[in-house]
Amino acid sequence: MVNTCGFIDAAKEESIDALLEAAGVAARNGARLAAVGCLVERYREELEPELPEVDLWCGLDLAPLLAAFVQWGGEEEAIERAGAAGRGTDASVEPASGHRAAPAAASPARRRSRPVSAYVKISDGCDRRCAYCAIPLIKGDYEVVPPAEVLGQARAALVEGARELVLVGQDTSRYDAPGYGGLDRLLADVAALGPAWVRLLYLQPDGVDARLLEAMGRHTLPYVDVPLQHASRRVLTAMGRRGDGEAYLELLAKVRRELPEATVRSTFLVGFPGETEADVDELVAFIEEARLAVAGVFAFDPQEGTRAATLDGQVPEGLRLERAARVGAAIDRAAAPYWEGLVGRTVEALVEHGRRGQPSAAVGRIAAQAPDVDGIALLEGPRLRRGRLCRARVVAAQGYDVTAEVEAR
Repeated sequence: MVNTCGFIDAAKEESIDALLEAAGVAARNGARLAAVGCLVERYREELEPELPEVDLWCGLDLAPLLAAFVQWGGEEEAIERAGAAGRGTDASVEPASGHRAAPAAASPARRRSRPVSAYVKISDGCDRRCAYCAIPLIKGDYEVVPPAEVLGQARAALVEGARELVLVGQDTSRYDAPGYGGLDRLLADVAALGPAWVRLLYLQPDGVDARLLEAMGRHTLPYVDVPLQHASRRVLTAMGRRGDGEAYLELLAKVRRELPEATVRSTFLVGFPGETEADVDELVAFIEEARLAVAGVFAFDPQEGTRAATLDGQVPEGLRLERAARVGAAIDRAAAPYWEGLVGRTVEALVEHGRRGQPSAAVGRIAAQAPDVDGIALLEGPRLRRGRLCRARVVAAQGYDVTAEVEAR
C-alpha cells in the first residue's frame, strides 16, 4: 500500500517513485498493490492508465480499500495498516503549508516495528484558501475529527507501544467540536490517557492565544509549530494571509512569556508571485530577530487550480531556488545559538532505537525535536531500551542534532 501526497510537485514525484518501487515489490512477492491518499484523490483519472500495475485506486475514502483487503484475504494486519493510513500518518514530506505527507511503499512480507511516536489527526481540510495551497482542492473544507475518534486513535497508538502522540491537522488551533469544547479540553483528555509526550503541530498564528498557550503549558511539550510563511505584509496579503513581521514578533514574545522553555518552529515560502528582493531582505531580517529554533523554507511551486498559479509577476524558478537557499542559510545562522545553548543542559529524551554494533549508544529525540522533520539525539550511556524516556546532559550540538550523555537510572 502506498499512501500518496498531491500537494506539491516534489511530493507528487516521490509518490510516483514509491508506487513504481512498490510495483516491483508486489511483482516479486505475488502481492497486490493499492494506491491511496491525496494524489489519487486529485489525479486518479490521469494516473490509472499510466500505472496498470496498481490493483486498487483509493483516494481519501478508505472503505473500498478495507473491502478489498477482506476480499483478498488480507487478514487483520493488512486491515490494521489501512486504518493507520486513514488516521493521518502524513508526516515526512513538508510542503510550505506545514501539511506533511508520507508516501511509503511497504512490502506485505515485512513487518515493521511499532512506532515510538504516533500521529493523531484531529482535523482535516481547510477553509483559509491561501492563494498557493491545493489542500482545499484535495480535501475540501475544514472539519474536525470527532473527539471520540481522536481519543480512539490515541488509545490505539498507546496500546501499540507509542510513547509520544503528535496531534496534527491542517489548522489544529481552530479545533472546536460542538457539544464538546475546544482544543484546551481535547489536550487535557489526550494527556489523561498517559502518553509520555504530547506534541501539537500546525498552529496557525491567528489561533495562538493565551487560552491555548495555557493549555499547552499544562498538557503538551513546550514546542510551538507555527507556519508564518513570510514577514512582508505585502506578500502575506497577496498570499491571502494576515499579519506581518512586526505582528509575528509580538506573537513570538507572547509565546515565550507563557512558555519560557518554548522551542519555536516555523515554515516560510519564498518566490511567491510579485515577491521582490526587498521582501526577501525583510524576511531575512525577521528571521535574524525571531530566534526560531528550526524552520523549513520552500520555493513557491505553482499548483494547477490555485489562484497563485495564475498571478502576474511569476518569479523564475532559478531565482526562487536562490532565494530559498539564502533564506535557508539565514535560518541556520539564526538557529545556531539555540542549539549551542543546550550544551551543558540536562533535558528529557525519548529513545527510538539502538545503534547496530554500538551497544552503548542509542538514537532518539529530545523534546525540542519533532519526529521526521527535525534533528535527532545521539544518546550515549548504558544500553537503552527502545521507548524509554530518560534524562540526558547535552554535550555537543551539530546543526540541529545533539549528542547527550544519559544519566544513570
